[in-house]
Amino acid sequence: MAGKKVTDTSVRAKAQQMREAQEKAERRTRSIIIAVVTVIVIAVIATVGVIISQQLSAKNEAQSANPSDYLGDYASGQPIRYSHLGVGQVDDSLPTVTEYFDYSCHHCANLEVLIGEDLIAGADNGEYNIEFQPVRTVGMEYANAATSASLIVAQRDPEHWGALHQGLMAYFAGQFKAGNGTVIQDATKSWEQVKTIASQVGVSSDVVSSLPVNAVTDYLTTATDTWSNANFTNRESKGTPEFIKDHTDLLTLSGSDSASIMASLRSGLGLR
Repeated sequence: MAGKKVTDTSVRAKAQQMREAQEKAERRTRSIIIAVVTVIVIAVIATVGVIISQQLSAKNEAQSANPSDYLGDYASGQPIRYSHLGVGQVDDSLPTVTEYFDYSCHHCANLEVLIGEDLIAGADNGEYNIEFQPVRTVGMEYANAATSASLIVAQRDPEHWGALHQGLMAYFAGQFKAGNGTVIQDATKSWEQVKTIASQVGVSSDVVSSLPVNAVTDYLTTATDTWSNANFTNRESKGTPEFIKDHTDLLTLSGSDSASIMASLRSGLGLR
């Protein structure tokens, strides 16, 4: 019996050792898992922090835009010129149509949706030059981001300027018609939407990433003052959209569809 007790004691001791060894191994495994998870969590937090920091930095840079760094030759309030020669060029042998508009004017946006493609097509065909002159008549936040983008793309990616201009106007027309001011009255949301539109129409990614929230406060003030103080022939009131022939004569557009409106514009320019 004494031998059996010794054996039982040895077995129990061995079992206890095995349990302790297993518990020690489990504790070691848990410690390793906790350490690994902690490292992963710290890495994720650090990565998220870097991303947020980069996003905030980009947003702060976009919000504190220096106009001269973005607008170049347009900083003084100049229009975007367009002709069969391309963006930024005019043919001096042709009549010039200047369109005064606000990217947050629903009348401007609706007219652009109606005749925009035909208006640019006429210029492409060598019938006339167009000067697209943004001014401030409504002044929603959307206009700041849209005007900034329009002027920058006209310089840095002119091939896509026409599509961007039409896309910006079409978006505003849709939002206004729907009675949805969530984006167009918010500076940051407008900026994000304008960048989305720019990407959708093919503007290069480096240009899109450089677009500011607003670089046109002074630009629009200058352009609006110049337009407001101008003495155009036959002008009885001021409002947008407004079309002027050769910087002197008000063009009166009429009609309910693109064909009739464009016919009235050509007639005012003395074109057949």
